[in-house]
Amino acid sequence: MRNLLITMLLLFPTLAAAQNDAFKNMDKAQMQQMMQQMKTMQNCVKNIDKAEIQAFQAQAKQMSAEVKSLCAAGKRDEAMARAMEFGKDVSANKAMQQMKQCGEGITEVMPLLSDVTQGQNQPGSPRHVCDH
Repeated sequence: MRNLLITMLLLFPTLAAAQNDAFKNMDKAQMQQMMQQMKTMQNCVKNIDKAEIQAFQAQAKQMSAEVKSLCAAGKRDEAMARAMEFGKDVSANKAMQQMKQCGEGITEVMPLLSDVTQGQNQPGSPRHVCDH
């Protein structure tokens, strides 16, 4: 849980640097709205079961190691199948569903977050797990 929050906090300055003009054009009311949404998201995240998050993080590390190993061994199809299977696990995981809900409000006041996440599925970008 702590690692997740640290990661999220580290993400915001990176996005801010990438989209500096977007923040320069924000007025005081928009900035206050964004800060309120961040507080709301933080409070929401506090309510997620920490044990579930830790178990999921352990599962994610194990999956990552498996996929890297399969990629290194040239077993691209198996690596992709394992990654797809894990993607289904992510979408079915209660803690991850709650995390997604917690973050939904923030994208309304920070459209650059949705731009970054949408950019991951752009045509021409690598689509195979071994190519990342």
